[in-house]
Amino acid sequence: MRLLRLFDDYLEEAVVVILFLMILVVGIEQVITRYLLHFVFSWAEELMRICFVILALFSFSLCAKKLEHVKVEALLTVLPKRLGTFIKVFSSTVFLAFTTLLIQHSWSIMSLQYRSHQVTAAMGIPTWTYFVFGPMCFTIMAFRIIQKSIIPQIKEFFSFGDKKGDDR
Repeated sequence: MRLLRLFDDYLEEAVVVILFLMILVVGIEQVITRYLLHFVFSWAEELMRICFVILALFSFSLCAKKLEHVKVEALLTVLPKRLGTFIKVFSSTVFLAFTTLLIQHSWSIMSLQYRSHQVTAAMGIPTWTYFVFGPMCFTIMAFRIIQKSIIPQIKEFFSFGDKKGDDR
């Protein structure tokens, strides 16, 4: 249970830090070998590009976890709280539906890469091995939307009847 809690609390952060450090180390290595030793490793740019894409995918999930996606909340300040909460639940549900579409389409792309047996130019690894991070990260993102947005907002919406006072 403790391990599950660690994954829940730090999965995206740990992966993002590790990937960023990999990009940094390989980038510094490229500069040193290029300008001091006058040669380059052919796989370095490809590895940094793959790490960057995976970093971006995990960052999407991290933003959903920390509720830091871009959204317009100006209208919510003038609406009654219950209606504002309903709108937040609706927008989070639309966001979840969009993320579900991303899961489906990224799965299709990954499956196509698997069936094509395509490999990367410099490292020679099958392309599906990093395309698999698309559906995986979007699935984690969908879980975070449900966990951090939809469930708390639904609880907030149904708790209004329990509280005394105005609906503002």
